[in-house]
Amino acid sequence: MKNKTQPKVYNLKYHFKQQSSGGAYVLYLYDEVTATGEFDWDTWEYKESETSAKYFRDKLDAIPNTGVIELHVNSGGGDVNEGVTIYNLLRQKSQAGCKIIGYVDGAAYSVAMDVIMACDEIHMGLGTSMFLHYPWTCACGNAEALTAVAKQLEALGTASVDLYMARAKNITEEGLREMMQKETMLDPETCLKYGFCDFVDTYEHAEPEDDPDETDEPVADPKDPEDPEDPEAIEDAKDEVIKQLRAELAQLKAEKTINVNQTLSRAFELIR
Repeated sequence: MKNKTQPKVYNLKYHFKQQSSGGAYVLYLYDEVTATGEFDWDTWEYKESETSAKYFRDKLDAIPNTGVIELHVNSGGGDVNEGVTIYNLLRQKSQAGCKIIGYVDGAAYSVAMDVIMACDEIHMGLGTSMFLHYPWTCACGNAEALTAVAKQLEALGTASVDLYMARAKNITEEGLREMMQKETMLDPETCLKYGFCDFVDTYEHAEPEDDPDETDEPVADPKDPEDPEDPEAIEDAKDEVIKQLRAELAQLKAEKTINVNQTLSRAFELIR
């Protein structure tokens, strides 16, 4: 049973990747969720799907239950049965002791949104989105066969509602069903409001920390004559004081009105 995969998300070169970095295991879901891979015309067999539930099971089994898992998603959805199975595999891994952190790198549409709901913590970047709707499929057959398919879709729809409501907040089940019926695109702020994500990451550049060795006090110019720390400026100031004293002494001597106390007081004043 296929889940709706509109709008289309560009396929990337790789689908699922695992790497261990700093104690975290990083997984990427960057393509349509399918049980089988592309058809190989050389072998006339289907290749292994790197977005299937089996592939996820094998990768998750290799991760210790004490690890931190980062799941990055950019997918337009796919097979609802495979996606729901992946959701439950991730929940089981979380219950076993792993912490699972989800990142919507681009799109988490349709059943890909189901998958990321399994994460203990969900981040969305600017410009990312989620998309939810009721499952649908294509079928052919008589009335009895088509009626059976319709009942299956109803059951899958109810299961999807239960899955979303397990994480949702600030919305009733009736409100959620209405959103699914209308096939609703959700921006990060709306997802945050309804509990479909926990953080909206802006990835802004961090402001540089102040250098404790730096101060707001102006740095004195080493050649500034008013700088008391400049030896040359000090010597120049002394020479200027002596020159003024000599000039005043000469004037007083000429006027024959030399007063020792007055001269010393003037000298101290000039030195200050």
